[in-house]
Order: sequence, then structure tokens, then C-alpha cells
Amino acid sequence: MKKNELIAIIRGVDPDNIVNITRALIESDITWVEVSLSEEEKGLECIRRIRKEFKGEIHLGVGTVISERQVDAALVAGATYIITPGWDRKLTKYVLSKNVVVFPGVFSPGEIMQAASLGIDTVKVFPAIDLGIGFIKNIQGPFPDMKFMAVGGVTKENIIDFKKAGYSAFAIGSDLVPREATESDLQKIKENANTFKHLITKEA
Repeated sequence: MKKNELIAIIRGVDPDNIVNITRALIESDITWVEVSLSEEEKGLECIRRIRKEFKGEIHLGVGTVISERQVDAALVAGATYIITPGWDRKLTKYVLSKNVVVFPGVFSPGEIMQAASLGIDTVKVFPAIDLGIGFIKNIQGPFPDMKFMAVGGVTKENIIDFKKAGYSAFAIGSDLVPREATESDLQKIKENANTFKHLITKEA
């Protein structure tokens, strides 16, 4: 994952709409997609359809993963990386045993230490908006080699602040792809994507 990467979080989208929504993201130069399993069957079908249409064109991941069963189902569907909402050492080790990239959710220095002990080099800080900018500024001192992904509350209004604070990746939900988006949202998704890309490429 390159520095200042944007990840589109997709939630509640009907599988019949997912291909055109994903195409809109790719056309806007966003090639990291995280499909949430908050609605599991819908999410898995979206992953299957994205993989079939765009295999090799996109980094396709799955989020809100809380069990080994969901890991297995997501990998069969076509996901290539796993994101968890919080820290679970056993689950993280299970994903790693599959030789699959995992971005575990963390909320404390202790959880970051545990992730580092497993060789994880990028963690998801969630919810980033509640931890605040000061958290990431302070945490980089004891963890200079760890990269941090901001997730939860990242918007057009605050992404520059998150970037300046030290985050290296940003997963964005409804401010990029509205929850339960349809094809009527395609133009808005492209506009959102272009705005975020413009903001994140600005000099800090």
C-alpha cells in the first residue's frame, strides 16, 4: 500500500449495483475497495461480482470481519485482504496463517504492540475521529515503523488534518460511497472521489 492511499468502504450496496459503482471508483483512480460484511450475504455477493468483473484491476478487501468463518467465506468469494473492526489476536493470527494481508483494528498502544509482535506493519486506527489528532501524533514516537490507517469519521473537512498528523492511509465510508448507494449516485461518487484525491495530494 502506497503512502496516502484511499480505501473506499462499501456498505449495504445491492449486488446489482456494485459493478458500476466499482467502475466509477476505478475511473476516479481509487483502486482499493473494502466491502463491509455488516450485511454478510450481500457483502459476499458484492465481492464475488467485483472479483469476476475487475480481477487484477483492484485491491479487493473485506471489512467488519469478526470470525474465522467469515475470513474463509470472504477468501472464497475473492477478497485479497482482511480488515477487522477491533483487535483479536487469535483472528489476526488465523488470517496470517492463510498468507493473506490483514489490517487489524486497534484502539490503544497495547493493541499496537501486539500487532507489531505478529509482524503487522499497518494497523487500522478505529474510530479515528474519537481518538483525535493528538493520539496519532503521540503514538508515532514509540512506534516509528508502524503505518496507521485512519478509519471512522474521515471526511472532506478533516482528511488534511489526519494526513498532517501522520496517518498514511485513509478508509472512507459514506462521504465517498453513500451507504446503500445505487447507480443514481455514480456522478456523486466520482465527484467525492475526485475531491478526496485532490485533497490528499496537496502538500502538507
